[in-house]
Amino acid sequence: MDGLDILSSQRDFSLARLTVSVTPSARAIESDWRALERLSPLSVYQSFDWIDCWIDAATGPQRIRPAIVSLRHDDRVVAILPLGVERVGPVRIARFLGGEHANIRMGLLDPAFAAFLTPETTAEILRCVAEALGGVDLLDLDAQPVRWAGAVNPLAAHPEARPAKCDVGMMQLGPDFAAVLAAHRGAKKAKKRRWQANTLAPVGGSVLRRAASRDEALAILETYFEQKAAWFREQGITDSFAEPGVADFFRALVERRWDGGETSLIELDALEFDGGIRAILGSGTASGRLSGYFMSVSNDDWRRVSPGELMLYEVISASCARGLTSLDLGRGDERYKASWLEEIERHVRVIVPVTLAGHAVSGLMRATDRIESTIRDNPKLWQLAKKIRRWRGHADQSAREAD
Repeated sequence: MDGLDILSSQRDFSLARLTVSVTPSARAIESDWRALERLSPLSVYQSFDWIDCWIDAATGPQRIRPAIVSLRHDDRVVAILPLGVERVGPVRIARFLGGEHANIRMGLLDPAFAAFLTPETTAEILRCVAEALGGVDLLDLDAQPVRWAGAVNPLAAHPEARPAKCDVGMMQLGPDFAAVLAAHRGAKKAKKRRWQANTLAPVGGSVLRRAASRDEALAILETYFEQKAAWFREQGITDSFAEPGVADFFRALVERRWDGGETSLIELDALEFDGGIRAILGSGTASGRLSGYFMSVSNDDWRRVSPGELMLYEVISASCARGLTSLDLGRGDERYKASWLEEIERHVRVIVPVTLAGHAVSGLMRATDRIESTIRDNPKLWQLAKKIRRWRGHADQSAREAD
């Protein structure tokens, strides 16, 4: 039994025996990190390899200072918070690493230590974390699940926790796909699947292909970037995959996965028919849960057969066969997600101001969240907002083409 296993059976925790340290490198505490991974269920976004690739590929181009926080009780690591410090205007903000590409954000905690924490002790620990980080104006710990693996997420129970702008939809899986399908309007989905099969029969039907090599994965990934860039332009949305370091990060995940890293770090699924890739899903798996990183469909006449929905049908079936227990597709309220992901996983945002400037900015951030939530919760306002966004996007595209 190693030290962390011994610690998980202990209950005599004390804040007085807790120390906080910060390092810019995940590799400096890799052995402790991997030990916590074995001890505590986590999402793929907190895995060592995922964070290490993000630090290597994205923090430099995005001018983020990696700040990996370790909490030790006596001489044993009981928690790791994978944070980064970035300057936003005049303030410096500490956030979980991964940005908008980490759909689920939280710390790694020894389960016994997590059970010891209360909202009050968590608040005191975060005060110590801010002090150890040095020079930060506020902590912005967004997109945290309220519960994870059946237990309360202590950081999400912080007194400053407020509902996040978006929750995550997820679904439970089982070994019998027919039973899972029946629980999700199976008759309707099976009927559409038959229509899709009949429609595609003249072109040889469809096939779901999972990348089996580095080169195949990288080729599918580049196709995804092209498909998604076109969709972003059409919707008038800033392409988050064009941000500095992001594309290189996903390429790094592929390289790490095929260089002997965890095979579940990233998988690329491509739905093909009529001589081309019509839909793509990138995902990672941890603790029996598949988490979708991204998804795209080709912008052509074949969109009429809903290739994205067809791909999800096949991916969910394959996930049941693999023995996975749950699945999510990240944040967002797209129709293709809602048709499968009927269980809502509540997320919160914890904003902890440290300085006077942090207090001022935190008030603005919370006000902005309230406005965005009001718009999202009103179907008419949300549709109007998306329509305005598309109009602005088309106008910007026309202006660029004119130049």
